[in-house]
Amino acid sequence: MSFKSSSVVSAPVVPPLTRPQLAEARRVRAAELFEQGRSSAEIARMLGVSHESVRRWKRVWEEGGTDALR
Repeated sequence: MSFKSSSVVSAPVVPPLTRPQLAEARRVRAAELFEQGRSSAEIARMLGVSHESVRRWKRVWEEGGTDALR
């Protein structure tokens, strides 16, 4: 019995996100949740951040939208 070597397609290596990139992703996710009408307490719990951070992000989002959170 002979075995043919199969070509293994490897996924591209994606470097881990930096802290600033992770923080931005969290703020953008918060904006999506604001648009869904989620409460600040729920968003804080979901994202693992303080209620004060969510309140601050919401003020920024209300004034300038998602782009302002980037």
